[in-house]
Amino acid sequence: MQGVGKLKLGLEEWRKIENDLVRIAASDQLELLLNFTLIAADEEEEEHHEEEHSLMPSDQEFAREIGDFMDYAIKTYKADAHPHFHGNHGTVLFVIRAPPKDLVKAFRDLIEYARSNCEKCAVHGIDGEFHLGDDLAGIYFGDVYKVTFIFPAEDGRRLRVYEVHP
Repeated sequence: MQGVGKLKLGLEEWRKIENDLVRIAASDQLELLLNFTLIAADEEEEEHHEEEHSLMPSDQEFAREIGDFMDYAIKTYKADAHPHFHGNHGTVLFVIRAPPKDLVKAFRDLIEYARSNCEKCAVHGIDGEFHLGDDLAGIYFGDVYKVTFIFPAEDGRRLRVYEVHP
């Protein structure tokens, strides 16, 4: 029964994040900058000798999975994708503009996609920002197991911090 309480708590935290984003955005759309740091799944076991600045032929499966991941985000959420890779590691920055509730859905879905569909790649970290026009509306950082969000409170003097499990 304890697991059900944790699940309920997790859903409540996501709801609080969604409500804060709705509050911050008022009736406007927000912009989500979602940065994934990705590594080849076997990179952790290998030593790094030299840094390559392009995808090597031996990294074809890794490159294909990253390409599939970017295609999914572009087609599903009309995201702008900005990859930057060096051999078997790098980052992909997704930029998505949408209402706050849609951004939370996109955020969670893209993390789940990366976690469940990448066999040759692994998510090393996640970080990014929410923007309202040119203004910073919130930040977050973490990994596929725990993400910390920081938003301004209603009074504008304090911060709200949430830790959630995607």
